[in-house]
Amino acid sequence: MAREPRPDGTDELRVFTQLLEGRKATVAGAVVMSLLSAAATLLLPLQVRDLVMALAEDERPVGPLLLMAGLAVGSGLAAALSSYLLARAGEGLVAEARSRVAAHILRLPLRRVRREGAGNLVARAGSDSMQLRSVVDVGVAQIPSSLFLAVGTLIAMGLLDWVLLIVVLATFAVAGSGIFVCVRSIRSGVERQQNAIGAMSQQMTAAVLSLPTIKAFLAERQVASSLDRSVEDARGAAVSVARVTALVGPTMQFGQQLSIVAVMVTSGARLASGDLHIGEFAAFIVYLLQVVAPLTLLVSGVARMQSGLAARGRLNSVLTLEPEGSGGTRPVEPSPTAPAVEFDAVTYTDGGRTVIHEAAFAAPARGLTALVGPSGAGKTTLLGLIERFLLPDSGRILVCGLPVERWPLHQLRREITYVDQSFTLVEGTVRQNLQLGQDADLPDAELWRALEQLGLRGAVEALPDGLDTELGRAEDLSGGQRQRLAAARVLLRDTRIVLFDEPTSQLDSENEERLRVMMRHLAAERAVIVVAHRLSTVQDADLIVVVDEGHVVDRGTHEELLTRSVLYRELVHGQSLRGGAGAPSGVPVPPAPVGTVIR
Repeated sequence: MAREPRPDGTDELRVFTQLLEGRKATVAGAVVMSLLSAAATLLLPLQVRDLVMALAEDERPVGPLLLMAGLAVGSGLAAALSSYLLARAGEGLVAEARSRVAAHILRLPLRRVRREGAGNLVARAGSDSMQLRSVVDVGVAQIPSSLFLAVGTLIAMGLLDWVLLIVVLATFAVAGSGIFVCVRSIRSGVERQQNAIGAMSQQMTAAVLSLPTIKAFLAERQVASSLDRSVEDARGAAVSVARVTALVGPTMQFGQQLSIVAVMVTSGARLASGDLHIGEFAAFIVYLLQVVAPLTLLVSGVARMQSGLAARGRLNSVLTLEPEGSGGTRPVEPSPTAPAVEFDAVTYTDGGRTVIHEAAFAAPARGLTALVGPSGAGKTTLLGLIERFLLPDSGRILVCGLPVERWPLHQLRREITYVDQSFTLVEGTVRQNLQLGQDADLPDAELWRALEQLGLRGAVEALPDGLDTELGRAEDLSGGQRQRLAAARVLLRDTRIVLFDEPTSQLDSENEERLRVMMRHLAAERAVIVVAHRLSTVQDADLIVVVDEGHVVDRGTHEELLTRSVLYRELVHGQSLRGGAGAPSGVPVPPAPVGTVIR
């Protein structure tokens, strides 16, 4: 699809430019057919005049009748073909717009996506892009053909009798002023309606994703009541638009009826004086009855255009959001001896709140680094900064010895494997989840080996289609199995750095031990950085970084921190109290059993 790049990497949707991209012949055919249909309709009243004149002179009206039938059939066929060609081109535009919006959403920073809301963004890619069809249908065919037919009809009426034409224009001017007011208010109403639909979609999406919790707390009625309010907002906005739109048709009918009365009164005198003949009068009346249709289509087309233009505005509000920075433009050469990750006085704020305060630490190129601290201390934010999901406000982050902003984003993330708190799986098969982001399909033997290493082979073999089973619908894995499946992706990616965010939160002791063994195996050859809440993970770490309220308050080994870090001892002692009295302050704590949680 044709694009108009901007300096910041964003681009806007240009409906007609992009409609013509690769579809010029189809669109031109639709326009020609539409104009031919309008021309045939324009010639029809002249055949009525000839028919009336033939009947008045006792002549056989075969010729006019045949021409009328031919024009009517030709007009209908041309209109049908125009509609089909335009629909085909329009649906192609809609599909491309959806693809563009979806691709752009995936390139947006995580903070922006969360701020906009997943449901709202999905509504723009879905319902808003569908509204573009109104811009295509109306702007390419309906308005041009209606304008051609209306202007041609008025010219023909003027040629038949200019005095009656002035009467018609004067009466329609009364209705036109009312229609102008209606059309002006439609676009703002449509924008409110589409915003309300986006908010409703966002709320419904959030409710569906939270359905297990809603059911567990018997909150169906409470959430449904909240949804009712957003549904009511969308209904109210739609009714407001419908109220204004409903006035357009009656206003046009009022103008037509007023014109007919005025024409009848005026034409009586002109017929009596001989200035107007009966055949011309009949043709003029047919034109008068006919002119309302193109004028109504013209006005309703302009009103429908407002919907499409409002939708285009909402789509452009997404497409003009600045995507993630691509980082450096040239590939970089990482240092094999430099620390895998180094924070140098890094500060990060979110919504005016400082989340990370001048953090400083270095994770070695090989080994296990654990980030520990109370909930909300900023540990997950540190991982997000490494991946460049988030950008620091000050300070430097170095990856493999190079400032993170020098890395091309694609190359940076090729060197990092990230497993988030939720161990997220994409909607698809087991195979697709294991091969996520791989450039080429991996052999089945390699996939099974990774699953077996994490004790998942039997569970996947038991699924109806094995590796090709669709997850998340009729068939699914348990929470712990989903975690291990996400962890198995790590074994299939050869990266310098592996990031784990609370990897053992849903695992039993046996599978936690499997994951610990895997992490130690990985740490022998690469950097593994883990946000850890279990002492069994922490005490094996080569480096432990203690984080509290966004500050890196200490770093060292398990034994070193037990002797000098009050916060670390509190975290460790707090978890040991689960089995009885805690160890006295300053006394080393023996290795905890697998599964003990550090809080």
